[in-house]
This record gives sequence, structure tokens and C-alpha cells, in this order.
Amino acid sequence: MAFKDNVKKGTTELLVLSLLNNEDMYGYQICQTLAEKSNHIYMISEGSLYPILYRLSQAGYVTEHVELVKRRSRVYYHLEETGQNYFQQCLKEYRMLISSISEILGE
Repeated sequence: MAFKDNVKKGTTELLVLSLLNNEDMYGYQICQTLAEKSNHIYMISEGSLYPILYRLSQAGYVTEHVELVKRRSRVYYHLEETGQNYFQQCLKEYRMLISSISEILGE
């Protein structure tokens, strides 16, 4: 497994939380937004995304609501207040880790 794959695996949940902190989104939209915002470097399949969304939902951080769009049901994910708190905690830990890594690398 390449280095970037390991980094991606470790940060996907944080990035999903970040996107949902801004707006409710459906799965495909989350995948596309991650790709677009990263200039298509950070690509994730829906098959890899949904276990993360289910885990966040089971923890009570995310809720789902269904909307009918062009005669199709679309499941939107909403970050609850507990999820916002969890996101802030993850973001703080991420920033501390990045800072420590930068120190080690001499940056």
C-alpha cells in the first residue's frame, strides 16, 4: 500500500465530517466534492465511503433524511451537534499531529 493510501485512509473520516459540517450531502456528492476540492488527488469510492457514514450514524454523529429528487430517493447525511463536537475534537487532534510531524521533519 502506498504512503498516500495510508494517509487517505486515516483522514477520510475527518474530511467527511468537515464537508458535512458545512452542509447536508448525499454519498455521491461527498465523493465528488472530495475529488473536486483536491484536484482529483483525493478520490474515494462510494463503497469505501458508506461504511464511514454508517459508523458515524451508529455513533449518533450523523443522521439521514431522504429527499425525492427527479422521482428518485436520495439519502442526505446531516451532522448533528454531537457530530460537530466530534469533528472539532478530531480536527484538534489532527492539527496537533501535523504540528508534531512538521517538528520532527524540521519544517
